[in-house]
Amino acid sequence: MVADDRKLPDMTAVAARVVELMGGREQVIASMEAEYYAMKARWNKDVLTIGRILRAHLHVEYYLTEFLQHTNPKLGDLDEARITFNQKINLLQSGDRTVELLIPGIRHLNKIRNRLAHNLDATVTEGDATVFLQGMFNAFREAGASGAEKQLSTKPIDVLEEFAEFASSMLHAPSGQHSKAFDQAMKELSGRTETP
Repeated sequence: MVADDRKLPDMTAVAARVVELMGGREQVIASMEAEYYAMKARWNKDVLTIGRILRAHLHVEYYLTEFLQHTNPKLGDLDEARITFNQKINLLQSGDRTVELLIPGIRHLNKIRNRLAHNLDATVTEGDATVFLQGMFNAFREAGASGAEKQLSTKPIDVLEEFAEFASSMLHAPSGQHSKAFDQAMKELSGRTETP
């Protein structure tokens, strides 16, 4: 450890000067209490929703990393490279139509996580849910619920979690049977009938 040659001032004198600068003892106490309660209010935010958002983000990032390493084995260890979530999303732009359909939702999940980090607001809005409820995810979500007794949740946080699970599963198995069947269906319904 490098020694700091600067001499610290007398802390009693510093404290006295702070009290003087702030207009007296009562003002110092009032200021400290206000700051404490503001900090406590931020600390006491909705930890359940915060946890759900962070879990969804981490889950998608895990499978995003797995997908990138599986489809691009020459990339090396992405964890070792310490690239950001957004940089990983940019690496997805590979021409894989299925994955491209996930990108807007994955980007939006990252936006929500960043919003949480910058203001500790754990709100997932109807507008957020609308971004997730587009295209492929919504079609699979509705198809999966068809004939089911349980109704689909419309709560935005539930939609966010369902999207995260769906995106993770789509990123997880690019060579699995489900993925091959999905690719076949996409080709057939896009006017191309060749088999994978």
